[in-house]
Amino acid sequence: MQFIGYGRQSISEDDIEAVVRVLRDQPLTCGPMIESFEAAICEVTGAKHAIAVANGTCALRLAYQAAGIGPDSIVGVPAITFVATASQAMLLGAEVVMLDVDPRTGNLTPEILDGVSIPLTHVVAVHVAGQMVDLAGLEMSCERRGVTLLEDASHALGSTMTNGMRCGNGAYTELATLSFHPVKNITTAEGGAVVTSNEELARQIRSLRHHGIIRGKGHYTGSLSVEDGESPWYHEFHQPSTNDRLSDLHAALGLSQIKRIQQFKEARQAVHDRYSEAFAELPMVHPPKTPIDQAPFWHLCATAFDWEVLGKDRKALFTIAQQRQIGLQVHYIPLHLQPVCAQLRRSGSMQGAESFYHHAVSLPCYPDLSEADQARVIEMVRDFCEV
Repeated sequence: MQFIGYGRQSISEDDIEAVVRVLRDQPLTCGPMIESFEAAICEVTGAKHAIAVANGTCALRLAYQAAGIGPDSIVGVPAITFVATASQAMLLGAEVVMLDVDPRTGNLTPEILDGVSIPLTHVVAVHVAGQMVDLAGLEMSCERRGVTLLEDASHALGSTMTNGMRCGNGAYTELATLSFHPVKNITTAEGGAVVTSNEELARQIRSLRHHGIIRGKGHYTGSLSVEDGESPWYHEFHQPSTNDRLSDLHAALGLSQIKRIQQFKEARQAVHDRYSEAFAELPMVHPPKTPIDQAPFWHLCATAFDWEVLGKDRKALFTIAQQRQIGLQVHYIPLHLQPVCAQLRRSGSMQGAESFYHHAVSLPCYPDLSEADQARVIEMVRDFCEV
């Protein structure tokens, strides 16, 4: 029996050929494929600038640096997210405050943020599973408090609102980060990006991803700049940074993948629709509902189970899934319950985050999930609920 994972990449022959072409004909790094991929990201998001980087974690750190996050910052991070959303701010010396979330969606809401009494300098909105947060409401709340709003859009490339707004277009935030991990909406194997419509922020991030290198006479301050500033070899470094570049090999894969992003989105929506239809008569199983005001790109199918009604626990579901060669996952263990974040300040009781975690199971959801394989998952869930 073939194993069914909760997520996986979809690789075509075109993807393979795109990577091979770079191996044969182009630079492997710092080449033209990066700009081509970044232009395609801008087309999808509507942002003016995309800066491709080595992974989504790098994207977060670079966006945080460009946004001025440092030792004097107090950054609000939702408790339901991957650890990097918090850890990259911590590594920059900032204080991170845990924020509660809606127990149904796992997303931060304006109402929750309005109730936070701790003074914050920045808030990071996370689009959990691809369902977009209320950015307009969060932006209003942040503006009243004098807080900078950022987006961790690692789950949501391709998500849109019915009013035409696209995730990452900068309508309510100046910086958003993306991830191209194999289970994400498109993949570069490992990779990420920062998107912005702010030209100065884009310039900063492009420099930071490449050791902090500075090129361009108008930006030089070094003692040699008067003598050599117009020379073709001249460059400067103004602050310590790292190598966070994406290679042209990875960018070639991403550029090929992004051409199919609408196909991927529709396939994932079809997976969600089949789960919703199959579990409509199981009142203890609740696949996520598509909001009427948006068209999410469903990165995950984080389904809520009423364990109390079932009289069973999550471990039992994972056991039967393992026996049937089906991979499940939980997204996520709330950050305030992780040792690395256990000592951080919390904005409240965190009941929403803990409720979301307690009920959540991510069912298999990816474009190449066949109807036959999904039927195996559905049968497993039905059997678990009825035994």
